[in-house]
Amino acid sequence: MTRITLSLAVVFLLTGCAASDMAENAVITPKTITVAQMATDGPHFYWYTFRPNLPIKLSERVFTSTQGQYQANYRWRSGRLFELYQQGQQHIDGSLVPFQLQLRFDSHGLAVFQRYQQGKNIIPLTNAKIDKLRQQAKVLAATVEQLSDHQQTWVQGHWQQQQFIPCQQQQPVEVIAQSTADKLSGQGYMAVSGKLQQQQQLVVDDVLLQRQQQQCLVAPNLLKD
Repeated sequence: MTRITLSLAVVFLLTGCAASDMAENAVITPKTITVAQMATDGPHFYWYTFRPNLPIKLSERVFTSTQGQYQANYRWRSGRLFELYQQGQQHIDGSLVPFQLQLRFDSHGLAVFQRYQQGKNIIPLTNAKIDKLRQQAKVLAATVEQLSDHQQTWVQGHWQQQQFIPCQQQQPVEVIAQSTADKLSGQGYMAVSGKLQQQQQLVVDDVLLQRQQQQCLVAPNLLKD
């Protein structure tokens, strides 16, 4: 009788701790970060909303030298991937082909909706491909959190007459370049890894993206609420 009572006490204690952790996490205000990295295929820009160890939504914009560009949205529910949408261009048979890929999962992680379109062709996704996409989303969320831990922040704006005007303001800021002064040239849009300081100084670590014609980047909004 004593052993049963102790066992029940342990179960109630563990259940109470788990419920307490879930309740504590639920009241924590979600955090949104914007980070970027220069990967082997080109610059990646991220907008990520999450609670500790609990992803909520992630937006991504990628500009590659060979695959064109694409954007994506990912959304989780209770830590499980609920929906993803990718849209952009893919390099197929020597040509850039537009594509759209959308997946939606139920509460058990089963894919209940899929649509993958290359150009005008609808292509079914295999279970192996779906599992790979789900795993890639998980790894991507972890990667973005690591970039945030390493303070991989970025600033975008327009470079005009040797002055940098950030997108969030209309006044030029002083640019303090590290080892990339030779890249700060030309005219037009520029996204850089670095930090905008309160003294109206922009510390530039590297140039991520530079184009004459490019609007300021915003998080893609491909998924409907």
